[in-house]
Amino acid sequence: MPDKTAKPRKRRKRLSAAEVVRLQALCRERLLSDLHEQQASPGTPIPGERALSEQYDIPLSVIRSTLGELKSEGVVTSVPRGGVRLAAKPRLPKSLVGVKVGFVGYMEMTNPDSRQTRPAVICSGLERTLNEQGGMLQFLNLWDIDDFKTIVGEIRSKQIEAVLYIGSAHTSAEDELKALSELGLPMVAIDKETDRCDSVAFDNVQISRTLAEHIIELGHRQVCVLEFPEFEWSTLRGRSIRDEFRRQGLAEPETCTFQYPPAEAEVREFVRSRAAAYSACIAVNDELGCLLLNEARAQGIRVPEELSIVGVDDDPRLRHFNLTTVQLSSIELGLAAFAALKDKILSPEPETGASEQLLACPLIVRETTAPCQPKQRKVR
Repeated sequence: MPDKTAKPRKRRKRLSAAEVVRLQALCRERLLSDLHEQQASPGTPIPGERALSEQYDIPLSVIRSTLGELKSEGVVTSVPRGGVRLAAKPRLPKSLVGVKVGFVGYMEMTNPDSRQTRPAVICSGLERTLNEQGGMLQFLNLWDIDDFKTIVGEIRSKQIEAVLYIGSAHTSAEDELKALSELGLPMVAIDKETDRCDSVAFDNVQISRTLAEHIIELGHRQVCVLEFPEFEWSTLRGRSIRDEFRRQGLAEPETCTFQYPPAEAEVREFVRSRAAAYSACIAVNDELGCLLLNEARAQGIRVPEELSIVGVDDDPRLRHFNLTTVQLSSIELGLAAFAALKDKILSPEPETGASEQLLACPLIVRETTAPCQPKQRKVR
């Protein structure tokens, strides 16, 4: 008889063909880089498939297929009762040897937290990846730059051959991207919507639908979306959340706008005057969501029993709040952008037009959302 008490097996999300190819390239690159760093020689044992899957956080099926390709190329081999071993001394890809890549981003040098921002995380990861392939990364900081011509001049003087652009999250990128595109170099924009070059960004529509679906599944119908109207990514998320409610035949959530950076007094007034009307609030980023969480608890509102709160980012600096959020992985974003730029550098013929690659982002359910309990909600 089947054990009815056994927990159902958690099914992995089915990967698209493009995602499998990307993960295979990532797995191959990391494994060969690690073996090269260890100065491994033929005969060196390769960690098992499950060990590699856990180490690289890559699905077992992708690990297995990547090892299969390396076996067919004669890089690794299976030894009876000896597992998989290195068959030939690993060589790093030589295609980017000597290539200088400029990384244009914003890092506030007077702020220690800048080391944990998306540009800083991506830059540190890409520097190691590019160095392993024989290239060099030059960080061009927009901090305290009054005239963008300075950055363009540095790119020319340092003979940079390709550009990754992330810019600042809080300023318009169009003029800067226009100036960079006039250089005629291979270029990829990170987390920006643009027609001037290829771009890699988080899928804000998918993010919004994920948040809306979670709140709807919990039974919440009196919902408010908290936005920053001056940012395109914020208004897109808010609009997509409302679209998902309408798509499911529900009344769309109300909207409350805040200036950036959000002020505690402004959030405090929202909680005092309006929060009682809602059973859930969707903030367009973790910073706003955590401010709302603090103010709600300070005013005696129980979270999530009386008010569910969600954010976006999974910001490492704010994880101690245990906020339900959508994870935006800076590492995955940087690797995808680097792969796109590498393709452009190595492409024998220049591509026409600009393409956009959107990354899906998972929901992280923590302690700030719960099923709606309208009978227990107090009117304030």
